[in-house]
Amino acid sequence: MHAQLVPGHSALESTRPDTKQLKELRKQRKALVKTGATAVTKKSSAAAQQSVSVKLTNISFSSRLLNATAHIAAPVEMVWAALTDYDNLASFIPSLVENKCLEQRPQGCLLRQVGSQDIALGVKFSAACTLEIVEYPQGIPDGLCSDTGNWDEHFPNPGGSASTRGDGDSICSSRSDSSSCDGDCAAASCVRDLSFSLVEGDFQAFKGVWRMEPGDDPASTVLHYAAFVQPHTWLPVGLIQGRISSEVVGNLKAVARHAEHLHRQQLKQQQLAGIGCGSSSSSSSVGRDAGEAADQAAA
Repeated sequence: MHAQLVPGHSALESTRPDTKQLKELRKQRKALVKTGATAVTKKSSAAAQQSVSVKLTNISFSSRLLNATAHIAAPVEMVWAALTDYDNLASFIPSLVENKCLEQRPQGCLLRQVGSQDIALGVKFSAACTLEIVEYPQGIPDGLCSDTGNWDEHFPNPGGSASTRGDGDSICSSRSDSSSCDGDCAAASCVRDLSFSLVEGDFQAFKGVWRMEPGDDPASTVLHYAAFVQPHTWLPVGLIQGRISSEVVGNLKAVARHAEHLHRQQLKQQQLAGIGCGSSSSSSSVGRDAGEAADQAAA
């Protein structure tokens, strides 16, 4: 329906959407934002109720292997964004009392971190280390991970659907080429990995892998973590293994909360952008109709 020119009003004034239309648009925007936020919050709450599973394996008298898994109500790219925000990790991981990116690299960084935990009876254990972080957006190449092996040469296997071939051989990823992962690829090939290894610090050895793979829901992630830990001889690993396990659980939960927060923000921005486009379209349509009416009147 074309807008009709009202006597005593200019064509420019007639291009403005009426008050009733503006109120309706605002009402629709609020309803969409509220609905989207509620849906994501419910999904986030359900994910938060799921416990982080942790497995601690005695490798030797002085070393341990930790494996942990968490389910996150956010897509892989959001979890990846959280873990690769190296300068701001301490803002959402509570056990980090110091975190500094010493050097940004094309495929990772050099990261200094200091963690602190209460051991018992008010005694705190703090550990400082400098880590080399390497990013593998298509998954870590075959042969770099192992379930049992030489930890000087291999990373611990983080697990996940991409960790085992059909013949049962343990690998790190079914994808070792550098081609990009798109929406049509198989779930196993959409794995993203971050490896970390000790350069120097308060451990004899500390290395591992963060693995992100799509969950059953396309907007969800299964986060796997594996770490090989060997403290210096003056600190018995049995004294701190319980605290290390609890710290891993806390860290995975913190990553999950932050990634889900980023996902909620992204959805809200998309909804607002969509409403804004709809509002602009409505105003433009009214303007076009008024313009056509003015042309017809002039004719």
